[in-house]
Amino acid sequence: MNVIWQNLPVILDGLRLTIQYAIVAIILMIIIGLIAALMRLSRFRILNWIAWAYVEVFRSTPLLVQLFFIVLGLPAILPVNEWFGQLLYPILAAAFTLSLNEGAYVSEIMRAGILGVDRGQKEAAASIGMTGWQTMHHIVLPQAFKRMIPPLVNQAAQTIKDTSLLAPVGIIELVYKGEIVIAATFASFTIWGLIAVLYFILIFSVSQCASYLERRLQVDKR
Repeated sequence: MNVIWQNLPVILDGLRLTIQYAIVAIILMIIIGLIAALMRLSRFRILNWIAWAYVEVFRSTPLLVQLFFIVLGLPAILPVNEWFGQLLYPILAAAFTLSLNEGAYVSEIMRAGILGVDRGQKEAAASIGMTGWQTMHHIVLPQAFKRMIPPLVNQAAQTIKDTSLLAPVGIIELVYKGEIVIAATFASFTIWGLIAVLYFILIFSVSQCASYLERRLQVDKR
């Protein structure tokens, strides 16, 4: 307990950074996922192909490999550290890579939600003169988002867990801070146990939120 109390501020600082990265990644993954989903549903074949390629590449390769490639590999061929700064680029690249990876999964969630809206409502909107964009904005997306909320919240929980993979590429967060404390105290069992508890509290809270939304919305019964 002495080790925990002495190093708790360091661990909590890492938790704060983890939450910040997760929030940024969740916001970006929803934006990226929506854009990719709309591109997949587009009548323009080139947009459909680009979105398909993006989803397949990021779903078919490990997140850790993607992080190593973009955060550590890309500076070898492009002067990105000069463009964004040597300290800022790894943080931006890691957050954006995490968002791209999660966005690929969100894209499929959103595409399924949009396709799940009754086709008759789209036809009814067209019959009263609504354009495709107006139909999507006012009719389809509001209904689709009700279906998408529970899986999106579950994907947010997965994003929080995936932030632990930022440590191997040198991004300071909860796991990184834990490794620093362990190197100084050699109390690996205690510190990893504390980190596990903190992750559990975060992800359990998000999972409970998803369960509440599922009960609240009762999508399948409406």
